[in-house]
Amino acid sequence: MKRSRLVCIVVAAICLLASLQGVAAMSLKLEPLSPGQGVTTASVASASLASASANDNYPVSVDQAKNNIRVFMGDLSLEPVLTTTGSLPIGNYYYFTAGNSSFEVNQNSGAVEFAHFGDNTQNAEDIVLTSNQAYADATTYAGAKFADFSTRNWKLVVDRVDTQYEYYFNPSTGNWDYYTVIAYNFVFREQKDNVLLPSLVHVSVNAKTGSVIDYWGVDRLLTVSDLQGSVPLSDAVKTAENYFGGDFASTEGHREVIIQPQNFERLVWVVSLTGNHGDMYTAIVDANDGTFVGTHWDNDIWPVYWLRYYL
Repeated sequence: MKRSRLVCIVVAAICLLASLQGVAAMSLKLEPLSPGQGVTTASVASASLASASANDNYPVSVDQAKNNIRVFMGDLSLEPVLTTTGSLPIGNYYYFTAGNSSFEVNQNSGAVEFAHFGDNTQNAEDIVLTSNQAYADATTYAGAKFADFSTRNWKLVVDRVDTQYEYYFNPSTGNWDYYTVIAYNFVFREQKDNVLLPSLVHVSVNAKTGSVIDYWGVDRLLTVSDLQGSVPLSDAVKTAENYFGGDFASTEGHREVIIQPQNFERLVWVVSLTGNHGDMYTAIVDANDGTFVGTHWDNDIWPVYWLRYYL
């Protein structure tokens, strides 16, 4: 499938919200890849699969992606099924399922960058592990799956325990039932000179069994050379305040490198504003020219949106 013919179908935020249920929300929502304009969603999915299987011109073929999943899982007998293809700001992906697990494989690098293990959401209604034990499980898993994890300069930006619900259809009653899933969530962001970078690792750990529920492992080459920028935080705050309007009780900000489609890196200020009634807002402002880039609700900004929306 020729890259020049790929177009993204915009999915409304309300549709995204409706599609997320319980811990399954950790499996990222991909924008579908279309072989051409004027194609219905169902046709897009069918044509996308056929093209990926027969005429894909990405460096990594479907068969290679399947083998990479087998190596990732340490199970050469695994038979992943290609379900769809899609895109994120950081690249294009094959989406596979195998039983109750799902895998998203980067079509250019072949890396398994996102994985969700549905079976590991079972038996997760109690907290048995301590935070330190869960952290040890998470870092051990990350060290086994992410190259050079132990030598990178990481900042732990998410460290908490969450209670969520996994919904399923009960055919005996005809009702939708659910079970409780308690998990420790850890997110490590790579950093340089106190600036957060796009590369990150996320591991979600079953709080009772220690099994890994979700894994994200995104490794990107830094192409931004100037990590200071020319716009001071005070100017970025003014831009954010002007965009949202009103008075704010407190403001804070930090620099990070974001990625926008496709793989365009940009140094920005991420400005957090807290209103007088506790309401919170986030604005992203270019750290070099001061222009307003977007908010944490804009899904073309990696990883700000994805960490706020999915975690």
